[in-house]
Amino acid sequence: MSAITSASRLSPVAAIFRDVVLPITAAGGFVDLRQWYPRPPGQPAKSSPCPTTLRRGRGRSCQTTRQRRQSMFPSRRTFLSMATAAAATLVLRARAHQQTTIRICYAPASLRGLYEALARRFMETRPDIRVVLDSPAVDYDGLVQQTLRQNITKQLPDISHQGLNQIRPLADRGIAVPLDRFIAGDPAWKTIGVPQEVTSFASYGGKTCALPFAISVPVLFYNMDLVKKAGGDPDNLPDDWNGVIALGRKIGALGEGTGGLYVEYTNNGWSFQTLVGAFGGRMMSEDETRITFDGPAGLQALQLLQRLGKEGQPGFERDQARQAFRAGKLGILFGASSALNGYQQSAAGNFRLKVGSLPVSSASDRLPAAGNGIVMLTDDPDRQKACWDYIKFAVGTAGQTIMVEATGYVPVNLAAISNPAGLGKFFDAHPEHRIASQRIAMMTGWFAFPGENNSRIIKAIEDHCYLVVSQKQDPAAALSSLVKDVDALLPH
Repeated sequence: MSAITSASRLSPVAAIFRDVVLPITAAGGFVDLRQWYPRPPGQPAKSSPCPTTLRRGRGRSCQTTRQRRQSMFPSRRTFLSMATAAAATLVLRARAHQQTTIRICYAPASLRGLYEALARRFMETRPDIRVVLDSPAVDYDGLVQQTLRQNITKQLPDISHQGLNQIRPLADRGIAVPLDRFIAGDPAWKTIGVPQEVTSFASYGGKTCALPFAISVPVLFYNMDLVKKAGGDPDNLPDDWNGVIALGRKIGALGEGTGGLYVEYTNNGWSFQTLVGAFGGRMMSEDETRITFDGPAGLQALQLLQRLGKEGQPGFERDQARQAFRAGKLGILFGASSALNGYQQSAAGNFRLKVGSLPVSSASDRLPAAGNGIVMLTDDPDRQKACWDYIKFAVGTAGQTIMVEATGYVPVNLAAISNPAGLGKFFDAHPEHRIASQRIAMMTGWFAFPGENNSRIIKAIEDHCYLVVSQKQDPAAALSSLVKDVDALLPH
């Protein structure tokens, strides 16, 4: 056995080469010992011009050629120290360049700029973590279906920005990783600024299955040019449905292809939930054993939709209504605050845009928060740590500021909202964004039905809303039919 492979016969120098230098070079690294080795190997030492005798009259000795050659090489002890330091430096450099890669998926494509900016800023603060964004899904319903398929094929991303009403299917199937141990084990969490009331939006079965990232609240978008043209008061917008509908009717009477009021009702069941909440109701009992939207609140919600249809709501599809508003051809649009930035861009130079609050029956009403939450999906410990750091950044002051400035979403971070140099300053300069944030106290989770049929229940709700708006079904009959359809899809 050679000396380099025998531990009992290995010299200290050989041990360094075996344990440090050789593994680094084998891994593609490069060890340059020339900085520790003054004379390149193979270069002959210059002979001493001095004789081997003392120089008379100068009081000092002259080195021999051998002595000069020896002075050019470090002692074994010095070489060991220098070689160890060089190897340690290389190991530290190698570790510094190691990155943990995490994959993130999201929806819809219109938010690509937001997530690219968020990932870029996060990686600037954490160069040891690399973020890869998957191609976006069309919408939140498509995203959760895609995630369920990826779970079957073992191709899950590490993180997903799921719609707040689509997190439950991932929680019920054990796909979402509960975040409670990360929250409890991180001393910095208490200072981040996300209140418990907000984290509860994505809690199921007593577990925090996601953290809300961006909240969208129901608002009314007004084209103030059309409001003024129709005789409305721009400084005193109506605060109840009678006033809103009356103003919409006046705008619609302007003619020239102008629509008055449009209330979205095909957006994953969110509008129906919002109207039920605005009339003081809820979708199911607290213990989720019975449907509760079959009472007065549910009936009032459908009666409002019927009235809108009778009093001239344009026969648009949802996306057509949004396009009409952008084009300045629709006076009032009920929708989610997250669309604010897009509408502001369309309105710039064309018409004045203003945001109004959704009418509610009382201050105690609870409205569902649309938007998305961040779900951890990976079970790899190293990637989980990286994912948790990303989540903290996204819901922290920096991430929330990026999100608000890029969208019309409401921040979940109270510290960010109250920061006078951050979002406080932004809201002062953009008062339309502040309107939505003032409704945070009224917000609750976007309800997801128990069992495996949440998507089918949402479709049933939208179908019945369409029948009522189009005057094809009476509100009472539609409510009775809807309750039966939903009950048949719930677990019993």
